[in-house]
Amino acid sequence: MIAQRLTGSQGQKKEEQTPSSQNSRTLAIFMAGFSALASIATLFGGIFLNFWPLYLVSAAFAISFITNIFVISPIWNASFGIKIFTATLAIELSFVLAGGAISLTYGLPFAFVAIVFAFLFAAFNPTGRLNEWIIGAGLIGALSCVLLGVLTPFPQINNLIASIIILALDLVALVVLIRLLISGLITANLRLKLILFALALAIVPLIILAVINLRAVQNSVTAQSNDTLRVATEVTVNQMDDFFSSNLTSLENEASLPIFLAYLNIAPTLRENSEEWVELSSTLASFQTKGTLYTPSFGILDLTGENIYDTNQNNIGKSESSSDYFQNCMTTNTAYASTVEFIPNTHESYIYFIAPILASNQTAVGYLRMTYDSRIIQAELEKYSGLIGAHSYPMILDENGIRLADASNPDLIYHSIQSLGGDKYTSLVTTGKIPSYIPETQITSPIDEIANAIYVAQSKPYQFFNVDMQSTNTGILDSATFAIMSTQKWYVVYLQEQTAIVAAQKSLTQTTALIALLIAGIVSIIITIVSNLFTEPIIDLTETAAAIANGDLDTYVNVTSSDEIGTLGKTFNSMALQLKSSFENLENRVRERTQELATQNDTLRYRSRQLQTVTDVAREIVSTNDVESLLNSVTELISDRFNFYHAGIFLIDEQNEYAVLRASSSPGGKRMLNRQHKLKVGQVGIVGYVTGSGSPRIATDVGKDAVFFNNPDLPETKSEMALPLKIENRIIGALDIQSTESNAFSEENVRLFTTLADLVSVAINNNQLLANTQAALTEAQNLHRQYLNQEWTRRSSDIGRTSYKYTAQGLSTYEEDLPEVKMVFESGRPVTRSGVQDSSNKITFSTLAVPILLRGEVIGVIHLQENEETNSVWSENELLTVQTLADQLAQTLESARLFEQTIRRADRERRILEITSRIRSTNDPQQMLEITLEELKRHLGASQAQIVINVPGPLSTIESKDNNDSKEA
Repeated sequence: MIAQRLTGSQGQKKEEQTPSSQNSRTLAIFMAGFSALASIATLFGGIFLNFWPLYLVSAAFAISFITNIFVISPIWNASFGIKIFTATLAIELSFVLAGGAISLTYGLPFAFVAIVFAFLFAAFNPTGRLNEWIIGAGLIGALSCVLLGVLTPFPQINNLIASIIILALDLVALVVLIRLLISGLITANLRLKLILFALALAIVPLIILAVINLRAVQNSVTAQSNDTLRVATEVTVNQMDDFFSSNLTSLENEASLPIFLAYLNIAPTLRENSEEWVELSSTLASFQTKGTLYTPSFGILDLTGENIYDTNQNNIGKSESSSDYFQNCMTTNTAYASTVEFIPNTHESYIYFIAPILASNQTAVGYLRMTYDSRIIQAELEKYSGLIGAHSYPMILDENGIRLADASNPDLIYHSIQSLGGDKYTSLVTTGKIPSYIPETQITSPIDEIANAIYVAQSKPYQFFNVDMQSTNTGILDSATFAIMSTQKWYVVYLQEQTAIVAAQKSLTQTTALIALLIAGIVSIIITIVSNLFTEPIIDLTETAAAIANGDLDTYVNVTSSDEIGTLGKTFNSMALQLKSSFENLENRVRERTQELATQNDTLRYRSRQLQTVTDVAREIVSTNDVESLLNSVTELISDRFNFYHAGIFLIDEQNEYAVLRASSSPGGKRMLNRQHKLKVGQVGIVGYVTGSGSPRIATDVGKDAVFFNNPDLPETKSEMALPLKIENRIIGALDIQSTESNAFSEENVRLFTTLADLVSVAINNNQLLANTQAALTEAQNLHRQYLNQEWTRRSSDIGRTSYKYTAQGLSTYEEDLPEVKMVFESGRPVTRSGVQDSSNKITFSTLAVPILLRGEVIGVIHLQENEETNSVWSENELLTVQTLADQLAQTLESARLFEQTIRRADRERRILEITSRIRSTNDPQQMLEITLEELKRHLGASQAQIVINVPGPLSTIESKDNNDSKEA
């Protein structure tokens, strides 16, 4: 044992007077002062660093301080060994919490201090009692320090000052431990020596191997992450290059169509409304349909760069000869794709694709130009976000460091990742390479790591570097690499947050530490077992005697020898048997009565679960409109509440041929769901029988009607019950329940689950009716919207005027295409713009465009313009007022249209009635035909009318009379 034990009352009376006792009190005073200083230091550290786990450490050291005060005071009336053991537990708890709160080599320094302090308490224990428990507490505390340092549930602080203090404390503790060992104040018995040696032998090699393995696997994880990052970059670059190359190839093929050459060969004055013009219009309109997100516009340029035809009417007549794309295509006579071109003083930017229109001698006679909104780049790039995880995303930079697309921060598009400088900014704005609406002071959103890698160091593609994306606010670096596109002078940068790498490394560290601790614990247990073999007989005998004294008559001594200890063990066993026999009958009675009560309780609980399951299914039916959710919920409830192996629901298909599995609670059933398992109605299996006959059926693997269950997905089935799902007398499916027990189902189960099946049938029928009703409603709404669109389109075509403008001079027609109106027609939502400047008269104005909605269909737009000296913003109240007016106007216009339609129909009926009355005024067929022709000419405003009668012989023709015209018969 550690130190020298003092036994007997005389030793306890002299406890306070021995030098060892005085030394122990000195140690307690020292520990109280140490705990107080540590508590104060961690408290101020938690306040200064705003780190709440330090408050827990401070509280633990405060408890240790109070415990040591009680140790040195006479208030606590207990033996000194118990006091020392309690103080050990308190200080060990403090070190364990400190190891979890301060990030320092996974708690190993704290573990070392915990062991040293346990040895100190044991060395200065004057009685020597509980020394093994004190050392054991130190070992458990050391292991807990390492375990909590690896698997800490709260955040850890990495502070240099705290690390220096802990390392200094470790050094002092090591010196003290060596001094105690040399002086012989610390002694141990053989069992404790074996345990300590086993721990040292197991932990030191494990730490070395764990560190080596950790480094190797960390390097492997990093390399694997870099490979996936490179692959994601390659995929993104290839796809973006494919976007440009495919568009160029497509444009070249389209430029070779004969219609373009035919149109250019016509004299300019004869082009409009010619057959070639009509065909050209339809051809270019069909080209526009290939743009699913942003519809491109197409234009025809002559050899001088003048736009002679464009799907965007505003571009016709403009000269594009000074543009880079036109100059490049004209010089090389090949197709060309431009970079992003920003329109000055606007928020618009485009990408231009141009290809020459070649004559038969391969000479250019014109150019076909396609224009895309530059936002297509962002849309295309976002397709490749998350290729290698949720926190991976690409961005595209041009040669000036401008973000042309960013899948992570779309708000920073067209901002630079490096400082441009005043002259360069002005030059880029002038050449249309950056937007003019972003001021120089706001256009820079720096990412120094990417800028240095690409533009400063000019690193080679696919080199890896770390980026601190401060916008993510995660504090975790991003791994990044880049590549250059072949179709543009653009850089594709792909970034991946290192969360996965950090998590993998942390998981690896935790696993390694756990394995090391597990092995150390196993070795310690083995050594402890070996050491206990020497003392096990006596300890076993003592524990048996204590157990019998406490009334545990089932305990007996395992006699393995024939010596005196074996004889004493046999005597104890005989005494225990005699005492046990006297209580056996009484215990049997109590056991039988308890078993009866337990059986009754089980029956009541089973019935309660049955009723609760029915209630839950009824609740699901009321609250769920989705059939699939309901079916899955029912199967899960049945399996969970009744502990059945499998529960499934089959529904009969529309042809009443197969019962198809629609929901299942077991893993095997889910595999059957994935392959769309179905059974022939009335033929295959129990489910087929039930869906064919409409009667419940129970099958089992025992008895005279035994069934062999051979479903590979449900190999453990030993009994099965299937019940039909009915709606009135129509069978719609079956409820299938399987158990791993034979004879698991009874008639009572059939009655209960028949009720469940009826509830499910009603729910399925209700959901089907609801789905049919919703589908019919949706179809009616769609048809009505189509009708409104058709009628108002026809109305606009009939009147020939679609826009009106009201000014101070009055109401007039308006033909100009306004972008706000187009945006409202496309989106169906109000559009406001402020601070817009008219380039012709330099007037600043604000606009408001509000849709005129009729049952969800946009039939018109109210466009308001307010000229202001300063920028004006349309208020929410103004927008609400105009929107309310637009809603009332929509109803008024629709009423007017319907009224006009009614008048036209009445007029048409009146004319038909007049013509019919005149025709009936004569009985001569010839006069009937003449009257018909005259009335048709008069009412329809036709210059000539004729009736051709197909009778045997020559065709007879009756024509209307026109001055000198005559009729023929």
